[in-house]
Amino acid sequence: MFNTNLPGKSWLAAVSTAIILGVYLLTADITNINDPNKNQTPTDSSQASTAEASITEASITEDSLPTVNARPFNQELIPRTLALYGRTGPDRIITVSSELAARIVGVKAERGAMVRAGETLITLREGNLRAELKSARAQVKKARLDLDSALALQKKNLIADNQLPQLELAVAEAESRLQRLQIDLDNTRIEAPVTGILHHRMVELGDFIDRGNPVAEILDLDPLIVSVDVTQELIESLIAGDKAEIRLLGKRSATATVRYISRKANDATRTFNVELAIANPDMKLPAGLSVEADLVMGQVRAVELSPALLSLDESGVPGIKWVDRNNIVQFTPAEIVKTGSNSLWLSGIPANVRIITRGQGFVKEGSRVKVAASDATLVAGE
Repeated sequence: MFNTNLPGKSWLAAVSTAIILGVYLLTADITNINDPNKNQTPTDSSQASTAEASITEASITEDSLPTVNARPFNQELIPRTLALYGRTGPDRIITVSSELAARIVGVKAERGAMVRAGETLITLREGNLRAELKSARAQVKKARLDLDSALALQKKNLIADNQLPQLELAVAEAESRLQRLQIDLDNTRIEAPVTGILHHRMVELGDFIDRGNPVAEILDLDPLIVSVDVTQELIESLIAGDKAEIRLLGKRSATATVRYISRKANDATRTFNVELAIANPDMKLPAGLSVEADLVMGQVRAVELSPALLSLDESGVPGIKWVDRNNIVQFTPAEIVKTGSNSLWLSGIPANVRIITRGQGFVKEGSRVKVAASDATLVAGE
């Protein structure tokens, strides 16, 4: 079978090559039989490829979701307030007038000063009032003596009965003149009828004034009155005695009480005037300040949030975006119950939901998102 004429070494090399080739072919067949990957059917290979593709696609989809920060906020029961804007004003403006025609000889109070009830503001010249008063007292004394003598004579039937009325009239006229002169003397001192601020003085030292001429204007600032306008939809919700929180200039605040509710609407604005009273015993709070009044109208559960967390829906309604258990973005309209310097109190938000604190401007309602770890950087007031 072999060519024995070949040289000895060449023949041995050919045989060795044939043996090695046979062993390799036999080993390759056994290896293919034991390889599980080689034994798979076409269907198994297709299913494995699909599973791997699904895992890869899911991984890619999860990574492509927008990321937001969200965390739950606690709800608290707070007073429901109605924010209104108004202006402070005096409780009363009193115009003080002279009740006597005379020349001013003294000025006791300066403009802007606080005066007490009964304190002298202006002093007028007395003239001869004291002398006339002395004469009037003597006339009263004489008239009374004449009447007493006539009564004693009447008891003895020594005087006619028709003479008594004339004597009684003389006593009454003398007493009336005395009282009138005493009032004129008292009116030479023009006094403050109430405690308040001397806002304006119309006269100066040396001026002559007539009876009835105004001499000063006093502002009664206790209580200080805040006047606000309330719409016709809300006027029935208010009653006298309701409380309100007043914010003044310089971040000062005060508590006020509703003291008057108008029952006639303004013809132009269709709003009702409401007056709030603030205790102002030292009268340091002036009239004319622009203020913000928060009228308390019951209580409601609300969440304190930063204004930056507010969003608008397609209709422009303000609200809050939050994520549910499936990480789907939800939108809930919210009502501003109370405002602070750096925060808002919002009602209408479901309890215990995760409110989006970052990224709410880049996601829409109904979209699926990836929620990152709880974010505490946009809490209320920050």
